Amino acid sequence: MRSDPSDQQTYTSALLGLVWSAMFGFSAFFFSYSTMVTIAAANGLSTVTGGSVLTTMMLGVIVAQPFAPWAGRVFGFKGALMFALVLQFIGQLLGLFVTPALLALVLASLCGGIGFGLFVVLANAAVPGTTSAGRIGKALGFFGGITSLAAAVGAPLGLWLVETIPIWIFRLIVCACLLVAIPTVLKFVPGRSPRSATDSAAATGSGDADVRIRSGRNERRSLRWAGRRAGEALGLVLMLSPFLVGMIVFGLIIGFGPGEDVAGAALFIAAMQVSAVIGRFIAGSVADSFPPFALNVLGLALAAIGLVCAVVLYGGFLFVAMLIIGLGLGTMQSASLVMAFASVSSPSRASVAWNMNFDVGLAVAGVLGGIGFTYLGSSSTFLLCALLLLLAGALSWISRTLESRRSGRS
Repeated sequence: MRSDPSDQQTYTSALLGLVWSAMFGFSAFFFSYSTMVTIAAANGLSTVTGGSVLTTMMLGVIVAQPFAPWAGRVFGFKGALMFALVLQFIGQLLGLFVTPALLALVLASLCGGIGFGLFVVLANAAVPGTTSAGRIGKALGFFGGITSLAAAVGAPLGLWLVETIPIWIFRLIVCACLLVAIPTVLKFVPGRSPRSATDSAAATGSGDADVRIRSGRNERRSLRWAGRRAGEALGLVLMLSPFLVGMIVFGLIIGFGPGEDVAGAALFIAAMQVSAVIGRFIAGSVADSFPPFALNVLGLALAAIGLVCAVVLYGGFLFVAMLIIGLGLGTMQSASLVMAFASVSSPSRASVAWNMNFDVGLAVAGVLGGIGFTYLGSSSTFLLCALLLLLAGALSWISRTLESRRSGRS
């Protein structure tokens, strides 16, 4: 039986429009992220103060993410994404016009962080509604690769710009990026979340539950529903635990470098980031035909091997270790995102879980890197991360095995 070609489209106009908006939305955020400390110093504030403001921005990102599904339901994806972009835009205007330097930075960081927290969850969750059902993995890989590239380019480019041009011109450039992202949101982004069969069933069940609450006959159904939600949440935590550790590794290398006394650390970091983008593209392109869990295990193994290589290799060979780590982490990013969408009853909930793991991993990397590099040294810290990756992989494997056995019995 020949399938309709229209059912097998991946790069639809809706997906390309969403990717365009995300590319500039992500770039604008990482322009701000990479320059927060530099702008603070230029305004006479200390590095500690600048770092605290940066932490405030990341807290805004993390706190906002659980509310993104609610915003998507109330305003639709189109309206919620517009609100998220406008919020980031307002943050830049506040940074431009508020006079007290510290107040300007705090307001800009909060608006930018909350806006980006909403934007990243909603944009990820919108991807399944822009492509054919059998091409979601490939679409997610394409979307993730482009946004990762925007982040990899945006951070160093932003740092270079803010040191080259006046800060007010820099903020106008960030505003321009956000404005460029708006037209394709208005034209191409779907209005509502795609509803899976599970989601529809859950919605129907919820409606029945409302009726039975009023009639006093739904207690057993509500308990079963709560149990399913709790089991889904626990399974998702265990499934994404290797990805969480992978993002700790990612943040550790970006924040603290590939090791102690390594000349040209930025080159090694760039090699890892570019390799991660390539890994995310490749993994996404095969995620629809290759089991995403197996891809995740492959990415985990590559990242662990790369960490061990980073301990024993020196000089030019350290580039090889960084490339292996990046390839593994990029593979894990695509595979874990596809796994989340396949395992959770709504795209928005899957996007929240994945993005919160990403950002929490980056936040934990700062603490682990500070303690590890200070008291253990880079080599021991990398080996500890490799061990944590393997432990998280084992927990994920056990969880998947138990879930498969339960499904087989039912």
